[in-house]
Amino acid sequence: MTYRDLRKLFHDPAADADGAYESRFNDPRTLHLDTMVSGAPAFVFMAPEIYEAMLEAARLDKEILKLELSLPGRALESYRDSCLIDEIVLTNEIEGVRSTRREIGEVLERLRENDRNGRFLGIVQKYALLESRSPVATETCPDIRAIYDDLVLAEVRAADPGNVPDGRYFRRGVVHVVDQAGIPIHDGLEPESRIIEELDNALRLLNDDGVELLVRVALFHFLFGYIHPFYDGNGRTNRFISSYLIAQEYEPLVGLALSFAVKNDINKYYKAFTTCEHALNRGDLTPFVISFCEIIVQAMRNLRDSLVERRRAFEQCVTATDRLVPPESRDVAEVLATATLFSFEGISGINMARAVGISRQTLYKRLEPLKELGLVEAFKVGRKTHYALDRERLEALVAEAPLSPADPELS
Repeated sequence: MTYRDLRKLFHDPAADADGAYESRFNDPRTLHLDTMVSGAPAFVFMAPEIYEAMLEAARLDKEILKLELSLPGRALESYRDSCLIDEIVLTNEIEGVRSTRREIGEVLERLRENDRNGRFLGIVQKYALLESRSPVATETCPDIRAIYDDLVLAEVRAADPGNVPDGRYFRRGVVHVVDQAGIPIHDGLEPESRIIEELDNALRLLNDDGVELLVRVALFHFLFGYIHPFYDGNGRTNRFISSYLIAQEYEPLVGLALSFAVKNDINKYYKAFTTCEHALNRGDLTPFVISFCEIIVQAMRNLRDSLVERRRAFEQCVTATDRLVPPESRDVAEVLATATLFSFEGISGINMARAVGISRQTLYKRLEPLKELGLVEAFKVGRKTHYALDRERLEALVAEAPLSPADPELS
C-alpha cells in the first residue's frame, strides 16, 4: 500500500488524519528526531517501503560488485572517471551552474599530474575522494564548513561575493528557500546560533550507527535542505555529503550516481521536500525518506544496467577485432574498445601506449592495421589527439567478413 502523507489525509473527508498521525507518531517503529519541522516534532515511521528499498539496495550492490569484478581494470578505472565527471556536471547543473564534461575532465587530468589550478578544482578534488573511500569528517559544524570551503566556496565567491558565508560558520542573514519553479517554500532557519544548534542535532543523527544508513542519510539530506545554512551552494554541499556516505556503505560507483538519479526524477525530489515542509504534514518526514531511498535504488539500477550493457558491447568489440586484426594489434584494439565504451572522450596516444606498455612508435605501427580497416576515429581534445573505435564500421566489417577456418565458431 502506498504511504499517504498527512497533508493528503487532512484534505480527504473519508480519512482520519488525526488518527493516522497518532498511530504513526506513537508506533514503536517510529524514530523521533531532536528537531521541529514547520512547528511540529519531526519523526519518521519505518514504513514497509523503506525496508523494501534497503533490501533492494543491498541486492543491487552485490550485482554491481559482481559486474565490476568482471571488467578489465582499465575499463573500470575509465568508467569511474566518466561517472565522476558526469556527477559533478549534473550536481552543478541542478543548481544552475554551467560546467562541461571536458572542463571537469581536464581538471581531473591536471589534478593527477599534481597541477592544482583552474576552475572547479575543489569539487573535483572532493569527489575524487569517493573512489578511494578516503575519510571526510562529517561530525561537527566546522567539518561541514570545511567541506563547503573545499567544494564550492571559490565558485560562490566568483559568482557573487555577497553570497560568501558571513557568520562564524554559516550565514547571518535571511535566505528564502524556493522550489524548482522559484516559488518560496519557507525561509531558511535563523539566526546563525539556531542554524548551528539544529545542524548539530542533524549531525548527531547522521553519525548514529544505530539507525540504518539510508535512513539517516535521507533524514540529514532533508534537514540540511530545511536548515539551509549557506546563502548559496547548499544543494551541491548536501548532495556531496550524501554521495560520500553512500560510497562508504555501498560500492563507490553508487556514490557517483546520485545527481544523475536526482536530475532524472527532479520533480519527485522537490515534491518530497515540499510535502514534508508543509505544516499540515505535521513533522512526518517519512515521505521524504521513502522518496530519497527510491531515488538511490533507481540510481543503482541505472548503474547496473549501464555496466551490463557496456560489458556486453565490450565483449562483442573484442571478439570482432580479434577476427579482423593481426595478433600483434589486438591489445591496442582492446584498449581502444575500453576507451570507447568506458571513458568519456576516447584515449590519447600517450595514454594508449602506456596502457599497452609500448613506445609511441610501436603503438602507431600496431594502429596501422586498424586504420586501414577504417576502425580508428581520431579527434582533437584541446591540443591533444584522442582515439576511439568506430563501432559502426566494426559492425559493418563483421557483417561482411566470412568466418575463416581459424575462427573458433568453426572448430
